[in-house]
Amino acid sequence: MGDRGGGGQLCRGSLEELAMSFGKPGRPPEDRTLRRRQIYLAVAPLIEQVGYRGLSMKAAARAAHLSIGGLYHYFPTKRDLVLYPLTTDFGSRYCADLSARYAPLLHTDPEQYARMKIRGTARVVVAARPAFQAAVEMGLDEYRSSVETGLAHGLRAFEDAVGHLRPTFDAATIRAMSRSMRRVLMAAVLDRTTAEAEIAADLEMVFDSHLERVSAAPAISR
Repeated sequence: MGDRGGGGQLCRGSLEELAMSFGKPGRPPEDRTLRRRQIYLAVAPLIEQVGYRGLSMKAAARAAHLSIGGLYHYFPTKRDLVLYPLTTDFGSRYCADLSARYAPLLHTDPEQYARMKIRGTARVVVAARPAFQAAVEMGLDEYRSSVETGLAHGLRAFEDAVGHLRPTFDAATIRAMSRSMRRVLMAAVLDRTTAEAEIAADLEMVFDSHLERVSAAPAISR
């Protein structure tokens, strides 16, 4: 898929995406990335119910309240639709939206900012689970690639948020937290019964354990 990968672009602004949007003369340009996200989320329950092979573009269009031509306008293939949340287009915009929403906390309460980004990561993992399911149906190579791309989005968002807590957390601690959170996210992808609140709680538990360890370190060294 052409727009997968490129995790380094994850938390940058969405000016390029907006520049590529379009609209009719006299009307504001369409936010194409947001519209594609809305369509995927409308179709996601159907993907989860019938799977990749059982999904037809006609049924997907009906779920999204679009004509079949309208659906193809946004997603040229079924593969593009079902794997959309595992793309940089989806991940970078979601991260940018979270960053903008919680920007005031960045300077007043960076710890709470990190927690809100962690909760946002749990939310997007739940939204993306039908896509992971579809990737399993497509084969092992597709699944491996999809998992790597999808998890990279969530983990880079987390690392970006926690990076603002330096020097409380150094680079090595952030990497260790990221590896621990990766294991939580992988389990959440595989176990579709895990609720968003449970995933968020598990991620925050990892965060809190490292925070407590760092806070206790000076006392131990003495």
